[in-house]
Amino acid sequence: MSCCIPNNRSARQLFPLISTQLRSYSAAGASSRLPTGTTPRAPQPSSPAPLSLSGNLLHCYWDTNPPTPQQLHYADHFFNASTPEFLFSAVNFRSFPLSSTPEVAFLGRSNVGKSSLLNALLGRTTQKLAHVSSKPGRTRSMNAFGVGGGGGGTRDKKDRGGRVIKGGEGERWIGRGGVVIVDMPGYGKGSRREWGEEITKYLIGRQQLRRTYLLVDAEHGLKPADAQLLSTLRGHGIQHQIILSKADKILYPSPRTPAPEQLQQNLLKLRAICDGIREQVQPKDERGPKALGEIICCSAEKSVERGKKLGMDSVRWAVLSATGLDSDASGKKRSFDMDDYTGFPLTNSRADALVP
Repeated sequence: MSCCIPNNRSARQLFPLISTQLRSYSAAGASSRLPTGTTPRAPQPSSPAPLSLSGNLLHCYWDTNPPTPQQLHYADHFFNASTPEFLFSAVNFRSFPLSSTPEVAFLGRSNVGKSSLLNALLGRTTQKLAHVSSKPGRTRSMNAFGVGGGGGGTRDKKDRGGRVIKGGEGERWIGRGGVVIVDMPGYGKGSRREWGEEITKYLIGRQQLRRTYLLVDAEHGLKPADAQLLSTLRGHGIQHQIILSKADKILYPSPRTPAPEQLQQNLLKLRAICDGIREQVQPKDERGPKALGEIICCSAEKSVERGKKLGMDSVRWAVLSATGLDSDASGKKRSFDMDDYTGFPLTNSRADALVP
């Protein structure tokens, strides 16, 4: 649901847009042609074509422009053109390797569906990269995955002074034009205090970090722990964005496919949830950068349109936009200078004093 495309729209203004999609959705299930001389039969139950929920109808954009279909296709191709690589795990910030590759981090409460979303984002819905568990707190370290980039491989590990560390395995890295996605331990139930301390050091001190994505459960909304983290992000000037996970629980609350009219109501309910979250993530009485003016709604479980996970291409586009790897409106790759794109030398931190 494009809650705001690209500016604010009331729920009433959104009805015609949703209704147009739903009429197409309803009509797609019936055959429109019959052989000459054939008597029409009573309508038979059939499976209608999937409603297009991968575009701007699903998400909220009020300060940014929604991606074009060509840009979504570009993002899908970027993430599926090569096999994503597991790079490293780090139990503390000091363990992060030197790098000149842009990074994005995914945060969320325990059991918000973060690992499932990352597997869907990386196109690994069968052979998992991020471990998925029904038990909260399963992710216990900061895990990094590489996507795209030419070259790459394994290289010698170096200490903070740039000296090669002898012994042990080398560190994996990705080449120019790639992005590193960092999976953070969940907070809340099953988490540990020391995890929060190391995560905070990373968020504040990691120079390569381009944006942090906070996952919020569509069914439960923002919790006090989420609000506290948002305040920390604003206080330290860390760029961040909200991703509404498990949106299928709102759109498809039962195993049966909802009727078009019911799906319309479910879309409006999801829009109302987004509007409520927007007021909390962009408070007027607090200093510091607010959350980016868009909310992406997605699901790692629900497939639409040729098996694609709900809203996942929009998440991919958001990652590419944050790291300067996006395309123009026609889906053509932008040309850029790597020095301008990274903007920093090979280093671990912009605030080494933060690490004891």
